[in-house]
Amino acid sequence: MRMKVARTLLVGVAFGIWSCGGEDTTPAESDGVAGSDGWASGLGGSASSVGGSATGLGGSISGLGGSGLGGAPGSGGAGVGGTGIGGAPGSGGAGVGGAGLGGAPGSGGSGVGGTGIGGDIVGSGGSGIGGDVVGSGGLGTGGDVVGSGGSGVGGDPGLGGSGVGGDPGLGGDQGVGGDQGIGGDAGYAGDPGTGGDGTGGDGTGGDSTLSPGCGTAISRPDPHVQQTMDIGGTTRYYLLNVPQNADNQTPLVLIFALHGYDMNNVSLADAYDFTSRSNGQAITVLPQGEGPPPGDVSHWGDGVLNSTWTAGGESYTFIETLKADLEERYCIDTSREFITGFSMGGMFTNSMACDHNDWFRGFAPVEGAGPGSCSDASAQPAIIIHQGTTDDILGPEAGEATRDFWVNQNGCTQTTTPSFTGCETYGGCADGRPVVYCVGSWGHWVDGVAAGNIWSFFSGLE
Repeated sequence: MRMKVARTLLVGVAFGIWSCGGEDTTPAESDGVAGSDGWASGLGGSASSVGGSATGLGGSISGLGGSGLGGAPGSGGAGVGGTGIGGAPGSGGAGVGGAGLGGAPGSGGSGVGGTGIGGDIVGSGGSGIGGDVVGSGGLGTGGDVVGSGGSGVGGDPGLGGSGVGGDPGLGGDQGVGGDQGIGGDAGYAGDPGTGGDGTGGDGTGGDSTLSPGCGTAISRPDPHVQQTMDIGGTTRYYLLNVPQNADNQTPLVLIFALHGYDMNNVSLADAYDFTSRSNGQAITVLPQGEGPPPGDVSHWGDGVLNSTWTAGGESYTFIETLKADLEERYCIDTSREFITGFSMGGMFTNSMACDHNDWFRGFAPVEGAGPGSCSDASAQPAIIIHQGTTDDILGPEAGEATRDFWVNQNGCTQTTTPSFTGCETYGGCADGRPVVYCVGSWGHWVDGVAAGNIWSFFSGLE
């Protein structure tokens, strides 16, 4: 008789203090001398006169085909059209062909197009294997070095050379495979450039989902000792279970697991041991709700703590701050962070799926209720719902209402497919945002079947 009364009080208080949205007070969560008319001969060559005289194979310098960079005349000999108008060699600049492979200049010779406005050096073919400078577009306007051909294999500047208007260029200092990945150090017209440090980070694709804790020294607190955090002047508590094999080099999954009303985190530490269930692939964090300190022994519906979870306010701030703190200290794949909650913790999980769908990749309310509506009408979480058929605190109708809400919210159809243990996955849901509903013959507790399904669901989400 006392247990029945306690349960009646529990559900009465749970429904009395729970709300879906609540006001969200959480903080809102990178020298040259030539002109464009053809001054400056090919590197190292002498100039010829106006009027189009042309030397033969091996001549000094003239039009298209002139000497190569820095040495004897190239195999192309004197070019068609002789020297340019008004200056030493012609407006075509040094010729195609240049000196031979292995000479001071490369096998491509100096390039077509001559020098640019105000620049020093030249050409499209680039220097040969081992050469130093060159490129196809000639000098950029005002730049020091050259165009897109870059140096040959092993050369100094990379693919892309320097850019228009500044020292670093499109493609940066190093070519494909260089220090900073595709995109290089710098971009158009300036020192920093549009490419940044490379596409997505240090290399192609980047490591954007790795938390700042990757590569740091690791600590493993006793999973049975309460950890603390100050939130707005209030001390909040949590238990933390870090796998023994964690090294802060390999990214792990992060799972938040919430207790219910008038309980503490100790009471569900075993049921929610996703660290063991995942074979060391997950960090499990068990925050304590609002109320007095949780202690170190289990409390479950005994009237000692009267702990609660209230959507919005300090509890949202606590979850957000704790998540950020763990990301700083541990190597976590931030695309694989999840939250589950039991009873009032399940209600809070539903609320968070409405209000902060982007904080976690997946949600898993167990024997919870709600939500009645979403403050964020666009929220479409990946969610798995568990409901026991013998739960006399929050009965089957509560789980069914939660299921129906999310099926509608995620745009699913009524077509289902069997999945996991005792579960149905709804069809037609928003891409990557499945709704799964699971029923079992348990009462108001976290059954082992539910915990197993939750891990399978979380670990299967892309």
